[in-house]
Order: sequence, then structure tokens, then C-alpha cells
Amino acid sequence: MAKYNYKNLLFILPIIFIIGIFFTIIFLRVVKPTGSISVPSVEINNTIITLEIADTTEKQWQGLSDRKFLDDNSGMLFVFPNLQTRTFVMRRMNFPLDIIWIKDRIILKIDKNLPPEGENYIKRYNSIYPVNYVLEVNGGFTDKHNIKTGDKVKLY
Repeated sequence: MAKYNYKNLLFILPIIFIIGIFFTIIFLRVVKPTGSISVPSVEINNTIITLEIADTTEKQWQGLSDRKFLDDNSGMLFVFPNLQTRTFVMRRMNFPLDIIWIKDRIILKIDKNLPPEGENYIKRYNSIYPVNYVLEVNGGFTDKHNIKTGDKVKLY
């Protein structure tokens, strides 16, 4: 009878080991070694901005619309797969924004303190130049942190 239990143990231990490795790999992908969850951010002119990423059509359409506020040093980064001139509006916004137009991690243009508009928006804001990133931050943020065209954007 002891041989029978030993054979079962030899079968069960490798299965437990494989399951343990599987859960360890999943845990390491989600949590940094420090134990904190990874949060995307950018650095511009020595200012760190915590990001929400809008990388799908649905997220880009919604953007920051219908929000009551945006935390300080936070923003939404719109990520596009190609370089193209972009047009944004302030549809259903509740607070002013600065829009930072970025091509390959270089700021090409900044539209500052854009006023919120309702559902029937009138104004359209264009990148003028082809861009592949657009960063929205609170109105006045770029002046407060001396962010200007030509600044480099470090993505984290």
C-alpha cells in the first residue's frame, strides 16, 4: 500500500509545481518587483504626468467627456497607430484643457485653456501637423510647468 501512495505523490507533485509556476508568472506580469502596480506616465520638462491611455476608438471618442475634474499632474494620452493631422473638440467637457500635440515624442503644438463646450460643440482644434500622440491635461498646466513646443516627451 505504501508504494501505491508514493506513485500518487509522484504524479501530483509535478502538477502542483506547474500550477505554482503558472500563477507566479501571472503575478510577475501584473505587479512590479516593488509590489506596486505599474501606472503609465510621461515626463515633460522634469514634470511627471500620470496617464490614462486612450488607445481604442471607443476610449478616444469618450476622452475626458462627462468628467467632473482631472487630478493634478494627470492626463489622458491618446495613442494613434500612424502620423496624421488630428482634430479634437471639447464635447461634453466640464473643465478647461490644454491639448498637447506630439509627434514621435516631440511637442509640435499646444492649445491652451480651451473652454468646455456642451453637446452642441462649435470649436474644433487641429494639430496642423501630423501627430501620433495627443495629451490632454488641465487648463493652465503647460504654463504652470513651463511646457512648450519643442520639448521632449519621455514615455514610461
